[in-house]
Amino acid sequence: MEVGNNNQGGGTRRIWSIHEEQVLMLAFKDLVAHGSDNDFRNGYLVRCENAMKVAFPNTDLLAVPHITSNIIAWKKSYGNVLTAQSSGVGFNTMTSELDCIDEQWEGVLRES
Repeated sequence: MEVGNNNQGGGTRRIWSIHEEQVLMLAFKDLVAHGSDNDFRNGYLVRCENAMKVAFPNTDLLAVPHITSNIIAWKKSYGNVLTAQSSGVGFNTMTSELDCIDEQWEGVLRES
């Protein structure tokens, strides 16, 4: 876990480790695979928090604000990817780079 300065209000911002994000993603996948629609809506944050506590017994991660903040960041990133895809931008899996011409990229920047 890393903690750094936050530009908003002088507090600190928690940076998730890759392993923490993987455990959270597995918790979401488990909710979708084994839970009913109601289970995912009601109490899903508590279930995710419990999964984090099982994987990391001494963690300071809480449903609110940590998990909800991470969900908001994921949604924003997902929205950016959708915007890029709708503009005709591709992804080169060999180089892990976006694949587009300059005009396409300028269109993406205007839309976001």
